[in-house]
Amino acid sequence: MLFLLASAAAASVAAATAAPAPAAPDGEAPQAERQLDEEIVVTGRQEAPYRAQVVQVGAFRNQSALDTPANVAVITRAMLDDQGAKGLDDALRNTPGITQQSTSPTTSNNFAARGVLLNARTNYRLNGALQIINLGPIPVENKQRVELLKGVSALYYGLSTPSGIVNVVTKRAGDRPVTSLYVDGDVEGSVGGGFDIGRKVGAGDAIGIRINAYGSHIETPIDGVNGYRYLASGAFDWQASDRLSFKLDVEHYRRATDEPGGITLPTAVNGVITLPAIPSPHNRYAPVNAPYRTWVTNALGRMDYRLAGTWSVRVEGGYANTRRQRMIANIGKTNLVTGAGTIAATYTPDQEYANLYWRAELAGEAQTLGIRHELLLGYARNRQVQEDQHPQSYAAVKQNLYAPLALPLSALTPTTVRLTAGSVNIDTGLYAMDQAHIGEKLLVIAGVRHVDYRTRTSSTDFALRTWTPTGALVLRPTPKTSLYFSYIEGLESAGTAPDGTTNAGSVLPAVRSRQLELGARAEAGGMLLSLGWFRINRGLAYTDLATNTYVVNGRALHQGIEASVQGTIVPSVSVALAGQYLVARQRQTGVAAQDGKLVDNAPRWSGSAFVNWQPVGALPLGLNAGVYYTGKRFTDVLNQGVLPAYATLSLGASYRLALAAGRTMTLRANADNVTNTRYWATGGSTLYVGAARTLRLSAAVSF
Repeated sequence: MLFLLASAAAASVAAATAAPAPAAPDGEAPQAERQLDEEIVVTGRQEAPYRAQVVQVGAFRNQSALDTPANVAVITRAMLDDQGAKGLDDALRNTPGITQQSTSPTTSNNFAARGVLLNARTNYRLNGALQIINLGPIPVENKQRVELLKGVSALYYGLSTPSGIVNVVTKRAGDRPVTSLYVDGDVEGSVGGGFDIGRKVGAGDAIGIRINAYGSHIETPIDGVNGYRYLASGAFDWQASDRLSFKLDVEHYRRATDEPGGITLPTAVNGVITLPAIPSPHNRYAPVNAPYRTWVTNALGRMDYRLAGTWSVRVEGGYANTRRQRMIANIGKTNLVTGAGTIAATYTPDQEYANLYWRAELAGEAQTLGIRHELLLGYARNRQVQEDQHPQSYAAVKQNLYAPLALPLSALTPTTVRLTAGSVNIDTGLYAMDQAHIGEKLLVIAGVRHVDYRTRTSSTDFALRTWTPTGALVLRPTPKTSLYFSYIEGLESAGTAPDGTTNAGSVLPAVRSRQLELGARAEAGGMLLSLGWFRINRGLAYTDLATNTYVVNGRALHQGIEASVQGTIVPSVSVALAGQYLVARQRQTGVAAQDGKLVDNAPRWSGSAFVNWQPVGALPLGLNAGVYYTGKRFTDVLNQGVLPAYATLSLGASYRLALAAGRTMTLRANADNVTNTRYWATGGSTLYVGAARTLRLSAAVSF
């Protein structure tokens, strides 16, 4: 990796990723470079701004959506802009079945998809490659789009939970120069600003540079919870020759805010958990200035070399590092009538996580008996390190659920410091995939990965070697329709025992998951329509309420139907509609009261609908509206309590002004939770109230 980064850096301001290779002259074989989404640069309104033509995640990178045998949700830059998105929670609300669990969305996003938690250290990727660590909100100011590959993804990504892979794709320099300056803020008092500059320079525009920077003061609707954040990033490309290219991405971001404090799930009485009335979303339970701080640095380098004919080699490597300081301060043992309760607080000042990643691939085409094979052979290795941690506990302090006190940090009395041992996880994979095109109507996909996985802690040493297969069929009845069937096996780490459990910080061994998926897609005008059924059978990891211990025990069967429509209905109206029906049940737990119960925090019904109206012609006005629905969820594995269903409404408007010298100014206003609905934003052992009504404003000048 050091050689790769050094080579790229020596070449230019910061060398980097592959720009698209020149098109092959007529009669020559097409070049085999599998171009990533970095080549897709939005320079204005597209014909279908909410519809993605290709998929850029996993082994299906740069593949037509119609030929992809999996559910992939894509949130484009145009949609992010129209919705005024500031983070992944704003982006992923456009995909059904997404919930959050046990952490405050104000400070961190702990997502679940299809009723399965996304692992913060394995299920998030930068440019389809580097495992980034999601322990603080991932910024989107420097991102071109956000993708969610739902379900099992073991062939390309190795160990990860079968919820899905979130892929964030960085902006890159395109054929047209980009210069944008912008400011934004909200009615709570937040104010920020940044710039986005992209250029191609050098002989033949061989070098591409895209620089983004942003900084802001943060105020939230939660009383006294504020802070700041900043981002600096660079995406660099160097087309060294018609065969050789480099890419480099570097980003650093920091966020410092206060922990608002959560509400510990009440204890069941006679088999029933009674939840309190949803308190004000402005309430803060944690002490004043209780810290939540994150520092994140991600670096990813890549080299592509085109061999003879259609064959090419890719080598890439990266490093992700996240530091976090966090105080957990949750109110529990609450009198639901008076609100009287106590705060249980823990402060961990020294959390540090690092991922070291590298990959090498050989890709190309071969013909056998009239069948065109797209072949992919690869080696990947991820090394995850979690340093030792030293949580400091504090004596309980009185607090009130409905009328919280402004507690100074000095009111906390330290008690014990304990050691949470660190760990090292190494996931090494050898994989091969063949996409066999039989005529123009049938695609047969077969792949296999050899997994070599090891987890080491001070007390455990777990090793596993096995194979995980992948198979799929894609039928194209017409050029604009497809039917697909896929079967995938995968491995997932059962995760790390969460804070508050008796074995907090313990890394559990890996378990196997199996997924079947059947679906159909169709292009209709400027829209892409998708319908799919899925079935995931996975190992069950949960907190045993009887012992308050995080365990792996039994199986969970997740079955459901997903449907979506994205694109342009008429030239002036773009839509993004999606819905999911899910039934996720627990089995073989050995606990009669638990077998057959639904998985907690997994709504049966969920969906979203977003519509943007932007007339074609002289009128520079845009209006949009979105509705986001989450059905009722159970609070725990025994289904003893229920989180009610809720829906939120968002409204937005934009206005574009023409300025002198070809400049434009775009003004935007976006309001979320317009009706000020009160709802539980998270499930799990700790509950957080959803954000109150917010209004964001922004102004951007483009040169």
